[in-house]
Amino acid sequence: MNNNRLAIRMSAVAASCVAASFLFVGVSYAHVETEPAAVEAGKSATISFSPSHGCDGSPTISLAFKMPGSVSNAVAVAKAGWETSGADGVVTFSGGSLEAATVENFDITFTAPAAAGPIFFPVVQTCEKGEINWIDMPNPDGTEAEFAAPLVTVTAGAPTSADLVAIEADASGPITALETEDEDDNEIELSDDVAVGSDDDDDESSETVLIVLIAALGVAVVVAGGVIYRKRGDKDD
Repeated sequence: MNNNRLAIRMSAVAASCVAASFLFVGVSYAHVETEPAAVEAGKSATISFSPSHGCDGSPTISLAFKMPGSVSNAVAVAKAGWETSGADGVVTFSGGSLEAATVENFDITFTAPAAAGPIFFPVVQTCEKGEINWIDMPNPDGTEAEFAAPLVTVTAGAPTSADLVAIEADASGPITALETEDEDDNEIELSDDVAVGSDDDDDESSETVLIVLIAALGVAVVVAGGVIYRKRGDKDD
């Protein structure tokens, strides 16, 4: 095999390792997205909630949304293949199956609160194997939590185009809940054997180690390729 061809193959392997490490990073920090990102105060609205992945590759079979205490008339929009229910301030989609890599909308209609500001919709995502609890409020410094509860901004008037852009906590500054909200309104009841944030806290640590190992492998491949290339060049001389 000539040196150029060897170098090309080594580069391809290294690029694959780096790409794989970024893939794992994306999965770890994905969210449940909301569309639209903002609604007008006091008006009826329908929000589409979209979980971006399953539980470590396992299909989603249930989503339970805790409604903020400041909203009213909340009801799930019928979704083919799923059963919907609502009780005690929790709107649930169940009985269906969503592949881990497939993104679909789960719509909820409600009347927005009269006061402007952010409102949160904690959700427990149950999969065939495991659960993810998107229930965390913003960090003490106002930045977004790793397992952030879905956020919708309530505006005093009709939302502007800027309002409809999903908030990025680290770019827009601190996020605070409506002053009229009770902290309990943002909590969702969890079973005693369910850990907050993820079904297995060790998964995040394992993924981090895996990312580092993959990236290190990519670097090692590049270095090995350089050494082989140089030795072969010396022999040719």
